[in-house]
Amino acid sequence: MRRGDSFPKDRENSAVSSSGREVLTPSGSVTRRGLITSASVLAAGFAEPQMAQAVEHIRRRADVIVVGGGLSGLSAASALVAHNRSVIVLEARDRVGGRTWTKNVPGGRAWIDMGGQFVGPGMDRILALAKTVGVTTFPSYHQGNDVFVFQGKRSESPAGTFALPEADMEELGAAFEKIDAFAKQVPADEPGRAPLAAEWDSQTVETWMRDNIKSALAQFVMRAGILGYFAVDPQDMSFLHLLFYVSAGGGVEALHKSGLAERFDGGAQVVSDRVAQQLGGRVMLKRPVREIDQSGNMIVVKTDQDRFEALRVIVALPPTLAGRIFYRPGLPANRDGLTQRAFMATTIKCHAVYPTPFWREKGLSGQVISDETVVDITHDNSPPSGQPGIMAGFLFGNHGREWADQPEADIRRTVLAAFGKHFGPEAASPTEFYIANWPSEIWSRGCYSGIMPTGVWTGYPNALRTPAGRIHWAGTETATGWCQYMDGAVRSGERAAEEVLRKL
Repeated sequence: MRRGDSFPKDRENSAVSSSGREVLTPSGSVTRRGLITSASVLAAGFAEPQMAQAVEHIRRRADVIVVGGGLSGLSAASALVAHNRSVIVLEARDRVGGRTWTKNVPGGRAWIDMGGQFVGPGMDRILALAKTVGVTTFPSYHQGNDVFVFQGKRSESPAGTFALPEADMEELGAAFEKIDAFAKQVPADEPGRAPLAAEWDSQTVETWMRDNIKSALAQFVMRAGILGYFAVDPQDMSFLHLLFYVSAGGGVEALHKSGLAERFDGGAQVVSDRVAQQLGGRVMLKRPVREIDQSGNMIVVKTDQDRFEALRVIVALPPTLAGRIFYRPGLPANRDGLTQRAFMATTIKCHAVYPTPFWREKGLSGQVISDETVVDITHDNSPPSGQPGIMAGFLFGNHGREWADQPEADIRRTVLAAFGKHFGPEAASPTEFYIANWPSEIWSRGCYSGIMPTGVWTGYPNALRTPAGRIHWAGTETATGWCQYMDGAVRSGERAAEEVLRKL
């Protein structure tokens, strides 16, 4: 086959023998030659790393195999199909959507976004994709007063504001102005080229805060912001990573306006569901990829059940999960080093469902920032009608790690106790309660996204997006616009598809 040829569409679902010759077999059946081949592979497998072993039943071919059925992988697949390329999407879960995951409340009364959910102005790619598949948005609820609790003192202020003393507010504002100015010097496509990259990447956000914010109250507000936007504590993240994020989001003000502005009617996963419906049989669920072998003329991708062949592969996974696949030959040293260091943020997201959003009757918006419970932040996550009332609570960073391995009953009791403190005794008796324990979810191992600690952006400056041979990288972590958001995921998939199309 010549470089640039595409596979005939009528062969995408055919079986191929070990010699490469097409073998016509009934769906789900195995040829005698295939059984012999499988037996020989299993016998030889004892000499291979355990994670590389995969039972080989059927071989399918495509121009491109996409690993991961989240927004980035599905966006890449859609772009490739639009250019008449054959594609297979392999997703480990029993659903698409990745870190967007929507559950319906019993009785069809509402839905719960267990993962990513917010969009806003400037997030053009995810909004365009949603429009294409007929998914609309509605404004997040931001009426009434936010609750702020610090060192035993509770205060309320209009939604989106903080009731801080003037001196503390000025100090906090000056810190954000510095961050904004620094971020303008950081190229979103290569943060390591910033003029002070080495200095910024050698310190954590925590150390920068200590040097630039003296007020304990102002420090707490910024720490709450870091938790809310990144789901990590400030000591775990490089200051350069914060500047890159602000640069990729268009500045502090743009992030503040867009970050929580709107939600998808019906839930964020609906976008992925409808894109996957358009892709049809190209999307295969329950297919965790164990090995990618590009040592031959064709790239061989192995799952627990099957093996596949392609001209190019797009891995649309967070770096830490991409690093758990076995590669032949091994990944370049810098790419492998990056995957070992870019860790997943920690979020446990809980939802309590009530007959009505009773906190609104008390003049409260539903948003709370508090230092007195393990629930760092809460949001009103009710549907547009407000019926039923749904309260979301987040355990981030250290709190998330502390509770990730605890029984769900204990998490529920602790979260509801926090809700009771903030909203009154009615909060203790929800009709339903949901827990999304993202650190314990084996195909994510955390949420929102991968985080760069100190030294990674400057130590591995070209490893995040640079293809490894015929393997290309996608995922919101690789985005240069709205990194970490759903919009960044879509952008990354479209960018990876463009790379592949230029090579095919």
